[in-house]
Amino acid sequence: MERETNAPLTVDRPRRVLSPEQRALLARKLRERPAAAGRPPSVAPLPAGVPVPLSPAQERLWFVEQLTPGTAAYVLPTAGRLTGPLEPGALAEALRLVTVRHPVLRSAYPADEDGTPRVETVPAEEFAVPWETRDLSGLPPGERESAARAAVEAEVDRPFAVEEGPLVRALLLRLADDDHVLVVCQHHLTGDGWSAGILLDELLSGYQALTSGERPVLPPLPVGYGDYAHWQRERQERPGAAAGLRYWCEAMTGVAPLELPTDRPRPAVPGPRGATYAFRVDPAVHEAARALSRDRGATLYMTLLAAFQIVLGRWSGQRDFAVGTPFAGRPTEETEGLIGLFSTVLPMRADLSSSGSGTSAGTGTGTGASPGGGADALPDFATVLSRVRSAALGAQQHQDTPFEKLVEALDLPRDVSRPPLYQVSFALQNHRAQTVRPRDVQWRTFPFEGSGVHLDLGLYCTETDEGLEAFLTYRTDLWDADTVARLAGHWQRILSGAAADPSAPAGTLGMLSPEERRRVLYEWNDSGSAVPVAATLADAVAAQAARTPGATALVHSGRALDYAALDGRANRLAQVLRAAGSRPGALVGVCLDQGLDQAVALLAVLKSGAAYVPLDPEQPAERLGHMLTDAAPVVLLTTSAHRELLDGADAPVLLLDELAAEQAAAPAGPPEGGAGPDDLAYVIYTSGSTGRPKGVAVQHRQVLTYLAGVRQRFAEAGLGDGARYALLQSLAFDFGLTTLYLSLTTGGALHLLAPRTPGPELAGYLAAERIDCVKLTPSHLAALTAEVDDPGLLLPRRLLILGGEASGWEWSRALAATAARTGCRVVNHYGPTEATVGVTTLLVDPERPAEGPTTPIGRPMPGARVYLLDPCGEPVPPGVTGELWIGGDRLARGYLGLPELTAERFRPDPFAEGTQEEPRMYRTGDLARHRPDGTVEFLGRGDDQVKIRGYRVELGEVEAHLRQLPGTAEAVAAARGPAGEPVLVGYLVPAEGAAPPPVAELRALLARRLPDYLIPSRFVVLPELPRQAHGKVDRRALPEPGAPEAGEGAEYVAPRTPAEEAVTAVWAELLGLERVGVHDDFFGLGGHSLLAMRMVAALRRALGGEARITLMDVFQERTPAALAALADRSDEERGPRRLLHELTPRQSADAVTLSLVCLPYGGGSAVVYQPLADALPPGVALHAVAVPGHDLGMSEDSLPLEEVARRCADEVLAGVPGPVAVYGHCGVGAALAVELARLLAAAGREPAAVYLGGIFPFARPTEGLLGLLSRSSWLDRRRSGRLHLNWLRSMGADLEGLEPEQLATIVANVRADSRAAEAYFTERLAAPADGLSTPVVSVIGSADPGTEFHRERFREWGFLGTTTAVAVLDEGGHYFLKHRAAELAEIVTSVHPAVAGAEPARLGRQDRPEDATWWLDGVHREDADPGPEPDSASAPTSATATRQDTRRFVAVAASQMVSQTGSALTEFALPLWIFLSTDSVAWFGLFAVLGIVPGLLAAPVLGSLVDRIDRRRVMLVCTAVSGTTEALLALLYALGELRAWHVGALMALLSVSLTGQRLAFQSAIPQLVPKRYLGHANGVVQISGGIAQVVAPLAAVGLLAAIGLGWVLLLDVVSYAIAALVLSTVRFPRTLGARRRETLRQEIVAGFRLVTGQRGFRAMLIFFAVLNLFLPVLFQLVSPLVLGFSGLGSVATVSLAGGVGAVVGGLAMGIWGGPRHRRMRGMLLVIPVLALFSALTGLRPDLLVAGAGVFGMAASLSLLNGIYLTIVQVKVPQRFHGRVMALNQLVAWSTLPVGFLLIAPLGTAFLEPLMAADGALAGTVGAVLGTGDGRGIGLLYLLLAAGILLLGAVSLRFRALSGFDRDVPDAQADDLVGLAALTSDGRGRPADRPVAADALTKAS
Repeated sequence: MERETNAPLTVDRPRRVLSPEQRALLARKLRERPAAAGRPPSVAPLPAGVPVPLSPAQERLWFVEQLTPGTAAYVLPTAGRLTGPLEPGALAEALRLVTVRHPVLRSAYPADEDGTPRVETVPAEEFAVPWETRDLSGLPPGERESAARAAVEAEVDRPFAVEEGPLVRALLLRLADDDHVLVVCQHHLTGDGWSAGILLDELLSGYQALTSGERPVLPPLPVGYGDYAHWQRERQERPGAAAGLRYWCEAMTGVAPLELPTDRPRPAVPGPRGATYAFRVDPAVHEAARALSRDRGATLYMTLLAAFQIVLGRWSGQRDFAVGTPFAGRPTEETEGLIGLFSTVLPMRADLSSSGSGTSAGTGTGTGASPGGGADALPDFATVLSRVRSAALGAQQHQDTPFEKLVEALDLPRDVSRPPLYQVSFALQNHRAQTVRPRDVQWRTFPFEGSGVHLDLGLYCTETDEGLEAFLTYRTDLWDADTVARLAGHWQRILSGAAADPSAPAGTLGMLSPEERRRVLYEWNDSGSAVPVAATLADAVAAQAARTPGATALVHSGRALDYAALDGRANRLAQVLRAAGSRPGALVGVCLDQGLDQAVALLAVLKSGAAYVPLDPEQPAERLGHMLTDAAPVVLLTTSAHRELLDGADAPVLLLDELAAEQAAAPAGPPEGGAGPDDLAYVIYTSGSTGRPKGVAVQHRQVLTYLAGVRQRFAEAGLGDGARYALLQSLAFDFGLTTLYLSLTTGGALHLLAPRTPGPELAGYLAAERIDCVKLTPSHLAALTAEVDDPGLLLPRRLLILGGEASGWEWSRALAATAARTGCRVVNHYGPTEATVGVTTLLVDPERPAEGPTTPIGRPMPGARVYLLDPCGEPVPPGVTGELWIGGDRLARGYLGLPELTAERFRPDPFAEGTQEEPRMYRTGDLARHRPDGTVEFLGRGDDQVKIRGYRVELGEVEAHLRQLPGTAEAVAAARGPAGEPVLVGYLVPAEGAAPPPVAELRALLARRLPDYLIPSRFVVLPELPRQAHGKVDRRALPEPGAPEAGEGAEYVAPRTPAEEAVTAVWAELLGLERVGVHDDFFGLGGHSLLAMRMVAALRRALGGEARITLMDVFQERTPAALAALADRSDEERGPRRLLHELTPRQSADAVTLSLVCLPYGGGSAVVYQPLADALPPGVALHAVAVPGHDLGMSEDSLPLEEVARRCADEVLAGVPGPVAVYGHCGVGAALAVELARLLAAAGREPAAVYLGGIFPFARPTEGLLGLLSRSSWLDRRRSGRLHLNWLRSMGADLEGLEPEQLATIVANVRADSRAAEAYFTERLAAPADGLSTPVVSVIGSADPGTEFHRERFREWGFLGTTTAVAVLDEGGHYFLKHRAAELAEIVTSVHPAVAGAEPARLGRQDRPEDATWWLDGVHREDADPGPEPDSASAPTSATATRQDTRRFVAVAASQMVSQTGSALTEFALPLWIFLSTDSVAWFGLFAVLGIVPGLLAAPVLGSLVDRIDRRRVMLVCTAVSGTTEALLALLYALGELRAWHVGALMALLSVSLTGQRLAFQSAIPQLVPKRYLGHANGVVQISGGIAQVVAPLAAVGLLAAIGLGWVLLLDVVSYAIAALVLSTVRFPRTLGARRRETLRQEIVAGFRLVTGQRGFRAMLIFFAVLNLFLPVLFQLVSPLVLGFSGLGSVATVSLAGGVGAVVGGLAMGIWGGPRHRRMRGMLLVIPVLALFSALTGLRPDLLVAGAGVFGMAASLSLLNGIYLTIVQVKVPQRFHGRVMALNQLVAWSTLPVGFLLIAPLGTAFLEPLMAADGALAGTVGAVLGTGDGRGIGLLYLLLAAGILLLGAVSLRFRALSGFDRDVPDAQADDLVGLAALTSDGRGRPADRPVAADALTKAS
């Protein structure tokens, strides 16, 4: 809202003052943004000739416009009041000039012939803004304001024609000479909220200029909206856009639609009409929210959104949903002044789960909820706010992702009834403020109400000087204004409560106003009192008999019994029962058929003082036996015909047909000492969730209170005393008690009829006997009406009572209308047995339109109370679903013999008022809500509310529409299918003589009224619905649906008509298919929204314009058959697939002794566990997890790790039998296994063991320098997928036969899984929780480099369990699942019982057989409070200890980097000083060799020493030797006594000591840093070493020139002093350091044997030997070459170029990944490039040329080495990589002396004289290369280049190398090589696991 002002005209943008919380957020964002992040690139102008495209946002909006043509929902108005003298012509011209400046306002968006939208812009000189002026000044002054508002609202409600344009128009209303109202409307395709501010500013500034006699002058726009649209599309195609899209896909996968309660059912297609509710937040609440935001480090936006999410969650009962929130979408400065559609609304996922999983999508209103908390309890507000903050920051970092891309990537189920992903939006608006204010005219916002909406609900807030203004937009076809106003109040109260106590659980924050609370708890429960007419039922009947002794009481099969006879017979039978043991407090079983005797017997039991237990003879014998055992009656009453049903009873059995004499002799009066009001009247058995019926015990007082209330309520409906009743239900159920006792206590006549009386017979009886009242279940009545022509024939004279189950509102309303014709009324009666028959009634009004699918159940009866409560036990607002609880003096005593269940279902009533002692309330488990008038609407059982494809489905709503299908008499709906894969099934009973329509027609009819997810996937036609004895539908007996029928996609059906042929031809062309069947689904075949548009256009051409096929038809009629017939058709429903797949043969649950749940490694699918499943013994079931996104044959989105684990846990808990063990392999498999184990333990089903294969916990450091460095992942994100594939192959992954797209999927999964696992372990290790008591077992391969230090590291799993162990597979690699499955099966079935049983020693290596190939290598048990191990860097320790460990590592690593840099300075500076001093290349080469070779030769010995003695001591000794050597060199230099032989000797000694220092430090890294951070630590060391090698030459040359050799040596001495100081003060932990698996000598020897056994490898070794003759010379002679024509500064420059070249080459290799297939050939093709740059280096005595040459040589060498490493990875088994590398290093060593000491000195000595100014070659070669110092070296470079080029050419001709890629096979799986080693060792596996004897040879 804009404030009125008279400020002068200005175009300066006001400086906006940030609030403290905004400043804090901005600072945090700047800190948290990635280092590589920066401003996006500028928008470039559209290339010439390129048509202007639609932006993705425009394209989606255009498509939505096609779905709902004629809507005004996307009209964007700017309305204001102009006060002061106005010149309308100038104002219109100013608006025209705005359209000239912004072409988007002159654009229209027609469709091409193929249905694709395009941009069509009218030239500026041809465009006229539609402008209308309307004069309202003639109206009376009091009417002008309302007329202006109506005119504006009508203008805003007028749609645009987007295909034709124009899409901007204006209406000027004249109210007076100085009072006008202007409304400018534009279509949302042309602008957004920010654009409206720009339009207003430019309009007013233009008007000001024109009225001043000037032309408006504004700075030119740098770009236009079309440029931006093109730029955005190009940007989204770049690789970087994938990261943002991936973020959103991960964040939004699995989110469910928000199902808010509505006042009206959701239409199949939403209407465009909406309304607005505006309000102002209480200033105190506003200020409290701001303070809360500051205190919690959040923004006001976050706090307001958190409160809104809580309100939405409590209204809907959902814990997981999304709320849309807008982002400005203007990424660059160039776009800030543009008009156009930039804003985007992105979803913010609400996580209201108590655990923070973010995926709890339960209803939260039904089962599982209990007052005061429970599984569905909400977290506290502070937690919700924290989650909102995290989500908001993540969304802001990834806001550039177009919403349209996200919707496309998620592939959501298409549902035209609601928007995708989110249906509700929230915004704290910050549109561009008005910055231009004309001097003579004031502009003020003109208030009006818009009616167009495009979301269900939206809350929009704006901070103004007056406070927080807010308004809610809503769809009027869903909600009334009162409902939306209530929601606004609830939001404010939640906000207020949260500000007062942020730590309060969100579910307990007060949401209702005091008035609302009073209304729902007390006003709507005030139904009057019910006064019982007697103390007991027997007394009440006796009193009625005394009043009307001669009146007919009972009628059955033509026999009648008056009240006197009834009372007399009952008295005598009561005397007999009393004599047999019946008494107050006892139970008497009555097993009789429906009839007079049964009614007499029940009354007799009551008169005897006992309570009766009705036993229906038609019940199964087993059920009757359970009831007899459970009730333990003292007497049983039956007849001879049913005596055998009671044979198992212990109580005496009285046969009624043999008691005539005893009854005749009994006294006529009732027995004395009868029951009292608090004694039991009856015990009725109802179904139990366990499958066993449970007895509900009801007392006399409650029955009589019910009868008093129902008598009063039915009298109001027209049923008086003395009425005639008909009873068709068995008296074994309480359904019939209403008519039985109401009749007998009011003087009525009860007609007992057979339950299965046919419809025509019943109709005749009702008419003949003039029956006044009948009680039936709706389904029973529907079945009866199907048998008669007129349903009115089945209606009684006065009152029809519906009860027992829900009925369709439309059906009951029609029934009431039929009944009204004869004076009958219809009452809906609700209540469970536990609340004594019924508690609410509703008189069905035939005149009231149905407002929902289910008939309301009305209001509480006198004496009863109804509460609708949320999971926290708080009353829910009107309209919101709650669980129905019943209070009042109407509740049963409880469940017979089940005190725990009674206590669970019957709770103290906290809301009761009055005199009732210890008031209670009963939890029904039903879901209901209050309608606005206070009536209760039944919504079904909690278990009737099912999820289909993530949508919440009310079965009652579906059934209401199924019953309205033509030819249908009855219908029910049910969810069928396995857990996680339910489908909706409709069961139909056809009307008599009718046949149901075809399935396609049924779906088409339903699609007109229901969203597709509410349309059943299958239909089953039944002759009748199965029923329980009391008439309710027996849902458990509904049959399973069969296979899909033809027409449901079961088989190909060819087109049958010309129209079908046309449709299938169009589909086939668009979708690229060979053929399309008439029952194929468009979207199932790969169609999408834009293809649908093209398809509609193509069909119109093919079928002609008269076909009138619309886009909506495509969504509702998705098959060619349906489209060709112009009939609706829905897509087949497919629920989410299960994650668990049983790979072992199916076994009975009793036979399963262990269920093994296995989770795959990164990129792997469930099938990787098939070999293990095949190897498991009987009794062990293996369930493998198919991680979403890992199945190469299925396109689906991945899920967050925690969500996968949660779904797995749900499936395990729901259906996996026996004890469960969990196995996870590698990073993500282990992370999933850990989380699954934790979830199972939390659910009370702790796994028997957790096995974790091929992995130990790995994490990312989060603090300190190491944490900072480890977060740099730029290169990793850009690292080529080929490198990943090569690494996977080297580790033994089986990737053969896969397509490139499948390989790309694997790489993407491996990358994502690795990141997810690292993030998960980082979080778990940082906050360890209570561990499992069961064993956690690591399974590792002894040859797997990823599980080094296993004897120490297995204890790191201690954060998961108190007992950890490690099992080792001898010679096992990383992926041992496939080839070592038999041993793995032994491990997973035998280790955990041994460990848990304290018998691990029998599996140790010492006690295992000699030929054993696996053993248990360690067991660790934590004490009760073990604390961290002393000096342990690996065991999970506290955060403080971890920080100490990382600081220790950083200190040592930094000191080593300093000393290594100093050493590099010396190693480079000394030979250079020698050359400068002697001018001898020979001496230069000699000293270069002495600086390298001695250390290399000593390395094997030094490596052995490092492995055997303390590494810290080795480092100290070597540091001292190096420092002393450097000091001695410095001293000799200072004294002028430094000689060449001094330098040689001391450099040799320095080379040895430096080698020892380096080896010891590398070996000590695993000691210094927690091993879970080892990968990051090694990476940091490698980076720092590389930096030292690049920086050292540059620094050495510069320092040598600036301060001389002496100071360089002194700096080196200082660096060693620093290193020594750090080493002397830092203690190394007593943990395992790195050790070589083989000594260097062993590696070289073994590598030689490996390489020489294969011709290709021999050739490659020779190639590198020859190449290494040239390479050292090329790099050695750079300094002498440059010094020949320049000075030391130039040497530094060229050295730097070489370092940069090496880095660039390495980066290029990382991003490229090397050749895909012909790697050796690719490496050989790099040789000519190397030769070229070598020649370039020596070509001219020019610094630029030489620098370019050295840069290229270094880059080429990096590429060469990179490709060589990929060859080794692919062609050599992983375990032999070290051998091949060591051999190659040996070759390099052996050629160094040749190059340094022979080629370089001799070549230089021979060529330098030839290239002197007077040399022999001065006139020829010298004319090209130049002459003088160093030119002989330049010539040598050309000769060496020629030699390298020749080597490359020969190699390409040499078959062993040119055919290397083809002839040398890829390496065998690492574990096959290991098996071969075992076989050669005599320890091979059994014959069913064969391994070739020559596996080792084949591998190489």
